[in-house]
Amino acid sequence: MIADSMSKAASFIATVDWLDVMRTGASVITACVAYVALQNWRRQDKAKREAEFLDALIEATHAFIVDMAKPVTMVEMARTGMRSHSEDWGTEDEAGAVAHGAIAYINARGEQDSKRLFDALNEARATVIRLRSLGTKGQVFAFDDYVACYQAIVNLAWQFDRMEAFAGMIGSSTWNWRNPDVRSSLDKILTITPDELQGHLTSGNVAVLTFAQATYRALYRR
Repeated sequence: MIADSMSKAASFIATVDWLDVMRTGASVITACVAYVALQNWRRQDKAKREAEFLDALIEATHAFIVDMAKPVTMVEMARTGMRSHSEDWGTEDEAGAVAHGAIAYINARGEQDSKRLFDALNEARATVIRLRSLGTKGQVFAFDDYVACYQAIVNLAWQFDRMEAFAGMIGSSTWNWRNPDVRSSLDKILTITPDELQGHLTSGNVAVLTFAQATYRALYRR
């Protein structure tokens, strides 16, 4: 029986087209190697695109911070002008004196200083658009802890919007200052100070850099 089984096995082996088997095996191995190579390429390509995004985000944030220096300085000059006029209202409470000083400043210099501030902001408009665009794009990558970074980007861009509102408010001497809504808007722009603006810009910059550093480390550990 053993001899018969061995004979059948030998007959089967003799009928197998081993060249075809080898070709098939080689094709399977080639497919496996190609699949592994494709997966590695995809991981490397993803890491490359993520690193390029981080580079662009850091550059855009830096450019935005630099471009904000001039508008912040102009806000500081405007606030100085408001304080100088508020000295004429020394008998009032501090809030009332500040508001009246702001109104006096707006009537005297608001229009021309508003134009200068708008011009400075327009020079920086491309950088804030770029920063906002990258902030939105970053959500596609599904980075770990990106929420904090995105919120920092939103807050950075908001400082640009606030300075635009400031420029718009001081740009007209025809406001009806007795109107409650107008006075409310004035009170809001009076909360905008150069120190506060710079604080937001600094903290936002730190948040973006902290995220980028942590994400770079995670990429290089893959």
